[in-house]
Amino acid sequence: MNKFKERLNEALNENGISQNALAQKIFMSQGVVNNYCTGKREPSLDVLISICKELNVSADFLLGLTD
Repeated sequence: MNKFKERLNEALNENGISQNALAQKIFMSQGVVNNYCTGKREPSLDVLISICKELNVSADFLLGLTD
């Protein structure tokens, strides 16, 4: 199972942020963020850092390395 997509969706829900809102904040399209949320794509390191900052979570959490 793709831990990243699970953790990303969890972080979005906990922060009350929609995929579209996150996409706007990280200057990506909603379709790209949707691909991250469904596991079709994984973000580059730069995008991962932006997602972590916007959702106030660590990369280790999103990657499933820590709880």
